Amino acid sequence: MPAQPSIAEALAALPQVTRGAGFGADIDAAHEVMLAPDARQEHREAALLAWLEQARPCSYGRFVARVGHLSSTRRRKGLDLCWILEADLARGHEHVAAARAAWKRRAVKGESSAFLIVFSDRRLAFARPSRQLGEICRTLAGTYLSECAPFDYGTVYAEALPLRRADGSVSLFKAGTRLLYTGAHGGRWHERRIPGGVAISVNSPGHYAHSLGIRGITPGPGAASAPYRVDVLVPHGIVGDDAGHPREESSGALRLDCLTPREFSVSDPEHGWSSGLPIGDDAVLTNPWEPVGAV
Repeated sequence: MPAQPSIAEALAALPQVTRGAGFGADIDAAHEVMLAPDARQEHREAALLAWLEQARPCSYGRFVARVGHLSSTRRRKGLDLCWILEADLARGHEHVAAARAAWKRRAVKGESSAFLIVFSDRRLAFARPSRQLGEICRTLAGTYLSECAPFDYGTVYAEALPLRRADGSVSLFKAGTRLLYTGAHGGRWHERRIPGGVAISVNSPGHYAHSLGIRGITPGPGAASAPYRVDVLVPHGIVGDDAGHPREESSGALRLDCLTPREFSVSDPEHGWSSGLPIGDDAVLTNPWEPVGAV
C-alpha cells in the first residue's frame, strides 16, 4: 500500500481560494478573531458561538429552538466543544477520543446532547472544494468516528448517545453527524458553511427531548412532534461544485415524536432517534449503529 501523506503534508497541498477572497461579512468578522495567531481560546470560542447563534447552520439548532425555547446561555451548556488547532492536528485522534468519551459521560447525566469538533486552521479555512479537501475531511472524520473509518462520501453515519432515565436504566439514542466547512460558502453546499476551517457537528434530538423531562424543563408549545433532518457526514460536493447534485444530500426529515411515550420497533426508521435502545452501564461509550447510504 502506498504511504499516506501526513496531516501536515495534506494541509500544505490543499488548493486555496484566491488571495483576498471573502466568505461573507459574518464569517469574515469571525475570522478576525478565530484565525488571529495571538487569539485567546475563550475569544475564539465566543466568536464561533456568536456566529452559530445567529446562523444556526444545522437542523438541530432549529430543532432546539422549536422544542426547547431555551436561552442562549442554557443552550451553550448543552453543547460540548472540542478544538483542534494546528498544533493538535498531528495528535487529533487521541485528543478527540478523550473529548468524545468525556462528552458521553456528561450526556448520560442529561447535561449535553450536542458536540462540535472544530478543526481550526487557516489552510482549512481558505481551502477551496477539491479532491484534496475531500480526502483530508475523510481523514478528519476518522479522528472522531474511528470505528467507522474509512469513510464514504454520501453516507449517513450515526453516533450513539447514552441517557440515564429517572428509573436508573440507560438508553442509547442515535445522534446525527454532519461535516461543515468554510469553503461551502456561496456554493451548492452553502448551508454547511462555518468559520475557521472544518467542523463535525454531532447531535441527538431524541436525547435532548428526553433530557428535558428528566431535568424538569417544560418544552415549548407544539413540540410533541418536531422535524429533524438526517444528513450524510461527508457530501460529494466537498470535492468540487457538482452541478448535477441537489443542494443538500440528505436521507430526509424525520417527524420525531420525542415527547410522547410511543415506542418504535427495531425495523422502524425512527428507532433509536426518538425512543432509545436499552443498554447496560458497560455500553455507554459504544456505538452500535451501522452506516447507511443516503436515499
